Amino acid sequence: MSVKYRPPNAPYHIAILGRSGVGKSSLCNSILGISSEQTDSAPVGVIETTLIPTSYKLMDNVFIWDVPGVATPSITKNDYCKLIDINRYDMFLILSRGRFTEIDLWLSDIVRDRFNKTLFFVRTGIDEELRNHRRDYPGNFNVINVLDLIRNNCFRNLETSFSMTNLTLYLINTKDKTKYDFPQLIDDIMKHINQERDTRVLTLIKDDPEEQQQQQPAPSLLSNPALQTATTIVTKWARFGLVSYLYDRYYTEKDKTE
Repeated sequence: MSVKYRPPNAPYHIAILGRSGVGKSSLCNSILGISSEQTDSAPVGVIETTLIPTSYKLMDNVFIWDVPGVATPSITKNDYCKLIDINRYDMFLILSRGRFTEIDLWLSDIVRDRFNKTLFFVRTGIDEELRNHRRDYPGNFNVINVLDLIRNNCFRNLETSFSMTNLTLYLINTKDKTKYDFPQLIDDIMKHINQERDTRVLTLIKDDPEEQQQQQPAPSLLSNPALQTATTIVTKWARFGLVSYLYDRYYTEKDKTE
């Protein structure tokens, strides 16, 4: 278990994750309130356009990261977490489009199992889903019924990864902030940002087994009883929030002496 402590006023980072082509860059631009034709926008297109994680300033000290899609010829699952520096982020938006895939569930499991962070699951391409359903069933097409069908399908696919009480799901068209659940998504993102960005946060992160194998401590350190005891104490303190407590005490006393 590793410990990540975010001090007050530290930058707040939001990652948009998902397969290539699900609308990550379009969602990034919509949240920022800019068009894809502007020079400072996230690039969008019919081919893979985001090749490295790129940040965009949403407001003071808050940044949205448009990251590459996972499971493409250039980016495999094995390299993905390290490539995007997944430990960096404070909030995750996981995007899915069309039928669920193993990649969608894998991303959800990664965020759920390794982090205690704010997570929103977003189903994109809803306009296209509705058009297809209207074309296939013109006689009994009903928007509300189709949206309920899509929503229930999402819940069924995600219930193995999340308890139903903790699952936050949004159906959106990434290029129109006025439709479906997009207004609620924006409201919830801003609410969580305001609650979390100036709050001291201590997070325990499960270590990646592959990284543990590659970064094994030297034998002399492993055999040092004092080091082992110190490591155990720090981990236990972290669980009860004592690391943040000592951090606050240190800077309080420091301010008094200056």
